[in-house]
Amino acid sequence: MKEALIRFYNNKWALSLTSGVLLGFSFPPFPFPFLMIPAFIGLFRLMDLTESGKELAYVSYPGFLVWNIIGTYWLTFATIAGGVAAILANAAIMTIPLALMRYVHRSVNSALWSTLLVAAAWVAYEFLHHRWDLSWPWLTLGNGFSNAVLIIQYISITGVLGISFWLVAGSYLLYRLMDDPTPALRVSTPAVIIGLPIISLVMYFTYSPEYERTKETAILQPNYDSYQHLAGYPDARTPLVELLNQTDSLITENTEVIYWPENALQESLRQDFRNELQQLIETRVEEWQIPLITGTAYIVLYNNDEEAPLVTRGEFMGRPYNIFNAAVAFFPGNRSPEHYEKAELVPFVERFPFVDTLARIDFLTNIDWGSIAGYGRGTDPTLFNINGTDVPALICYDSVYPEWVSTFVKNGAGMITVITNDGWWGETSGHIQHYDYARLRAIENRRTTLRSANNGISGVILPNGDVEIRTEYWTRDGFLYDVPIVEDLTIYTRYGDWLGRLSLIITFGLLGTILWRRYR
Repeated sequence: MKEALIRFYNNKWALSLTSGVLLGFSFPPFPFPFLMIPAFIGLFRLMDLTESGKELAYVSYPGFLVWNIIGTYWLTFATIAGGVAAILANAAIMTIPLALMRYVHRSVNSALWSTLLVAAAWVAYEFLHHRWDLSWPWLTLGNGFSNAVLIIQYISITGVLGISFWLVAGSYLLYRLMDDPTPALRVSTPAVIIGLPIISLVMYFTYSPEYERTKETAILQPNYDSYQHLAGYPDARTPLVELLNQTDSLITENTEVIYWPENALQESLRQDFRNELQQLIETRVEEWQIPLITGTAYIVLYNNDEEAPLVTRGEFMGRPYNIFNAAVAFFPGNRSPEHYEKAELVPFVERFPFVDTLARIDFLTNIDWGSIAGYGRGTDPTLFNINGTDVPALICYDSVYPEWVSTFVKNGAGMITVITNDGWWGETSGHIQHYDYARLRAIENRRTTLRSANNGISGVILPNGDVEIRTEYWTRDGFLYDVPIVEDLTIYTRYGDWLGRLSLIITFGLLGTILWRRYR
């Protein structure tokens, strides 16, 4: 047995694939986030077994590929080509920070300094990976701990990247301790691994939010089939009437706002034209005297080319236009509808990556980029004022970008609301992960977080991450909830991904040192 373990510990391919499997089973719906520790110990062992950064990338790629397949196989349910491309590309990108971590491991003798640099390198990668056109924050290490709310309360200070930093640092210290059990490592390793969870437990049991008012909110889950044209109905009007009637049977005289999910309407709305669907909604909103926020495709026409962004869909009625994945708010009285344009768009599925940059390149300007661009990209964290309270309507993918969510809270949102359509992923782990990740946003910002999902999972998550309501998937449902409106801002809300920026500075300093040593 001992010899078999030794052979395994020295087998590069076995370590790589095993680490990938362990990482895959560290994320929801699997309740094993601590499997990340032995997974990273395996990756650190690969650093010692490989002769170069290139070899490490080559050997670790299969493991990262396995991790991506187990964690995000469901992407292929929405688009096979896009899902496969995303999995292959993301696994390749993951090898880059690992190669940098190998350099630190081989070059820095101090265990504590190398721990700081190794953890900073991985967190810098996650920070940057959230901020480009091929961004994919889904497998951020901290997301795997989304259901371990008792031990992650400190993310109200650090954000989810704090979990990633803790995980990598603790795993690396443990690996160094196995190889060289010095007194310093014997003290620092358990202090790091156990210290933060203990602090978090204290934060969890002492947290007591203060609020002066609540807002009764109606959340609808219509359960339309996204794979059928018009959700299987003969026209766009019929499902809307059903949803209006479902809402009518749910609301009370105390209801202050109604949320419908992403893609709730089977026909797009237009900014300067009231079609039949809009008129039906406005009539009911006036009867109810309750604002309603719904997800829809929304057509925006620009007055001229100067007002329009560089890439548009073309012209309609002689004016440039774009289509946005949007949330539209309807209000009683004479108040005009308002809308929020989704900012974080799924690469390829919703928007072609780098299209704005490509459209500026001289020899590519003749290409009709508008025809392949996809949805327009929003830039403003729009809030809707409902009876004196600012509320958001984050759309689907928006909710896995921690700093974007915190921007809404920083700008005055007293609660967090996500409208989404997770029906594209079918009976997979995708919709489960999406719901669970919202628990992180609740803790980071200390806001009650609500989800209105077309097929589920809809629900309510408390500011400490506890689940208050969780609907069944693929059912028609709806509920009312008195949402506490909180005004206090957490450290994370105030300063965003400060840990990611600090890690980036440390990593750039490391890269500068590498280049200086190589070319001096």
